[in-house]
Amino acid sequence: MFQIILLRMVMMRITLRQLQIFIAIAQSGSTTAAGEIIALSQSAISASIAELEKALNVQLFDRVGKRLLLNDHGRAMLPQAMALVNGATSLENSFNEIAPSILIIGASLTIGNYLLPTILANYWRAQGIVLGELMPPLQVVVANTADIVSKVVNFEVDIGLIEGPCNRADISVSPWLEDELLLVVAPNHPVLQENGEFISPDLLTKANWLLRERGSGTREALEQALLPHIAQLKSSLEFNDHEAIKQSAVQGLGIACLSRTVVRDMLDAGKLVELKTPFGKLVRRFSLLVHHQKQVTPGMQHFMNHIFKNQKDT
Repeated sequence: MFQIILLRMVMMRITLRQLQIFIAIAQSGSTTAAGEIIALSQSAISASIAELEKALNVQLFDRVGKRLLLNDHGRAMLPQAMALVNGATSLENSFNEIAPSILIIGASLTIGNYLLPTILANYWRAQGIVLGELMPPLQVVVANTADIVSKVVNFEVDIGLIEGPCNRADISVSPWLEDELLLVVAPNHPVLQENGEFISPDLLTKANWLLRERGSGTREALEQALLPHIAQLKSSLEFNDHEAIKQSAVQGLGIACLSRTVVRDMLDAGKLVELKTPFGKLVRRFSLLVHHQKQVTPGMQHFMNHIFKNQKDT
């Protein structure tokens, strides 16, 4: 009904200002009193009502002396006019505060599959949003780090969340969260048969690795950490999915390098074992990306504030 009324308003050139004046007169009973309410002269009030009645081709008031009293047409129109004006006021107020928007968030695979669901649940819960009752609050694109960077560059996503580095001059990069990468194998993997506290670089060089595809933030972090210490990462299997790597490691097919968040369940179940190496802890930073030329809307800023405010709880 609201859309039908609005369409008719456009077709008949009825303005919200005319409806505000109509409501003010209906509630106050005279053009003089209405003028005081909405700060217009009596002549402007009278002219506006005359234009409204002409557009509708009906009289809305009975003229009784200096008083204007709603007639049957006016009484029928009043609740519809109030609904339209109230709706327009709510729309204006929402954009003056935090505007309703549909954000497009790009997330690399570890973040998109394992962290973002919790982030979104907390974000919507904090705003009192019940999913299914409103339009989708945002859209999510999950891809590897290189693809997410490309989408930020091309304005295909509003915000990028990545697990690898980004050195582009046209992208603003904000460090967000620290993530620990683990080297894991099945409990019966031959690399565990060596005695000693640490797995030697020689064994790591000879072993088969289960690697992410090139362009992955996880793979780039692994290569930066290990290649200065070992000759190569031999791999007969490459994947574009963390779950496939994790399950392949469980089956003893090779060494995997994955986020602690990804493998926590298998470590707890005893199906994977963390390798200790002499290279120290493998740590990387998750980052939030926004194009330098991107107009940061209130909706974007609100989401980014939530990300940084709640990073310890992620």
